[in-house]
Amino acid sequence: MTAWCKSLCVLAAASLSQAGLCQSLDYVDPDLPACAPEPVPVRAEPKAVSSGVAVRGAIRVPCGLDQGSYTITLNSTDANARFAPKSFIVNFGRVVGNGVFTVTFATAGLQSVHGSITSNMGSPATRGRFASPAGPIKVVVPAP
Repeated sequence: MTAWCKSLCVLAAASLSQAGLCQSLDYVDPDLPACAPEPVPVRAEPKAVSSGVAVRGAIRVPCGLDQGSYTITLNSTDANARFAPKSFIVNFGRVVGNGVFTVTFATAGLQSVHGSITSNMGSPATRGRFASPAGPIKVVVPAP
């Protein structure tokens, strides 16, 4: 089996497993006409994931944050959740790096992810925020 084929198989397996769930966070700003409106939360049954299993996610900045440098810090309603990485830099509207993260929840129940924005080096404050169309994730304790 070629290296390319092995990589494709690993990617396919990951997308079908719990780790294949994705929590995207998009920057929205009511003051910028170029920004899409805030996504409406999904009303479907929350996706379930076992505590201790990493869930992929990504931050995206399709508009705004173009007036300077900003730090985006990820947090969760689960105080014991672990992020890798926990923060990102956005310079003049572009995420430094690929914007991909993983979150590992530790506490059972409905949990969500959000990002806080801090202005760097005197950059102007923003009224926008990061929003997710996915809704909460149902974290369950794995059976022994």
